[in-house]
Amino acid sequence: MLNKPCSYRRALLSLLCVCLLCLCAGCAASSATIIEEEVVTNPKPMYSYTSLIIRDLELRRDLYCDARDGKLSQRELQYEKLPAELSEHIERYVKSHRTYATISRDGKADAATLVLTGKFIRLGRFKISVIISLRDGASGQEVAHFRQTLWDVLDTTDSFSNLGREVADFINRIQYK
Repeated sequence: MLNKPCSYRRALLSLLCVCLLCLCAGCAASSATIIEEEVVTNPKPMYSYTSLIIRDLELRRDLYCDARDGKLSQRELQYEKLPAELSEHIERYVKSHRTYATISRDGKADAATLVLTGKFIRLGRFKISVIISLRDGASGQEVAHFRQTLWDVLDTTDSFSNLGREVADFINRIQYK
């Protein structure tokens, strides 16, 4: 059947189309999420906390700025706003789970409050790494922590929604630990 020149051309064209589809699928704009560590050290049940306070994560300027003269470019000014943006995403996703009676970005912590804090370990075009810590509102002692890395990040600002969702999912997962 492949003895005609037209058949060879069709077979070659089909093979090239399949190869092109496979190549395009491999280049899709996606990021891989790797949860490196999830630890709960709280002696009392996590579901006993009824409120959550979300603090902006610490972002050191040297992770996103090379300027020594103090002048920031437009891109660096956007990076400066990322901790507040991530906190908004986390707040929105945690509220959607309806786990806590009150969720705020500021407020007074008490014995029934968890306080979310953390810091960025790496922030760049291809990788975002964070450490999230949940602390008891009364004692300030860490009751759980979460370390995560997003790989293959093409645009950092677009990936923050996914990162906020992952943090909210972690908070939801540990409720009965």
